[in-house]
Amino acid sequence: MELIRGTSTPEVWLAACEYLAKQQNHEDFDVILHVTDPSPLSEADAMVLSGVEDFLVKHGGASVYTVAETIFPLQDYLRGGKKAVFETYPERMAKIHAVRKDRQWGNYAMRILRQKDRDGTIYNPLKDLLKKIQDHGEYKATFELGRGHAVDGVETEQDDLEMAGDDIAIYDGAADRRPMYGHLPCLMHLSVKLDHGKVRINATYRSHYYVQRLLGNLLGLARLQYFLAHEAGLDIGPLTINSTYAKLDTGEGKWSMRDIKALLAEGRQLYAVKETA
Repeated sequence: MELIRGTSTPEVWLAACEYLAKQQNHEDFDVILHVTDPSPLSEADAMVLSGVEDFLVKHGGASVYTVAETIFPLQDYLRGGKKAVFETYPERMAKIHAVRKDRQWGNYAMRILRQKDRDGTIYNPLKDLLKKIQDHGEYKATFELGRGHAVDGVETEQDDLEMAGDDIAIYDGAADRRPMYGHLPCLMHLSVKLDHGKVRINATYRSHYYVQRLLGNLLGLARLQYFLAHEAGLDIGPLTINSTYAKLDTGEGKWSMRDIKALLAEGRQLYAVKETA
């Protein structure tokens, strides 16, 4: 167990990876990451982010920005505002899923944008959450958001449960309880809180690959946080992640631990240069 604090998402990513690099088997349980100012990036932050992006693309991994878009569709938001997030993106994803064998692709964003209510009605959890924040911003953690049913029509075993706070459940027992690997989602739960005019997000991960996924996850969650704060007229607070299992991964053999350590050393050098400049 470890608590890692930092100002920006790239800074926390680097410190977290450096920590795992020193652990036995390059893994640990219950690693808590706390980003105090998740949205703005310094020049050094941008350079570290660019370095990770170049590394992943060069070695055949998923782009940091692709991973981020699976959590929140920023490009749709920038082009068409919240209407594009709530309507355009889900419609496009529905068409993509119709022709893909892997319907889990991009599913984090879809799970927070489309769920099925108890009466079978499709609703938008993120849209409802934003409205609650806008209408009841004086409260910190007193809202309720029903779990709903999986959109694919499979009923859950927990129909009568509700969650306290501004919460969005990503894990669906009906669809996710059987797989042991592969399509089982890593992001399990999102909790949003209001703290004296600031939007805070706390995300829980079942399993977390820190090279392939973490920086993109941090970026995507920061974008979601920006969206909620901007639309509600609030400021952005801290972003916290609980990686219940964290692994410094080698991308299924696409890169080596030596490659990772070189990447981390380059990132640390970038911050060192900026500090002395």
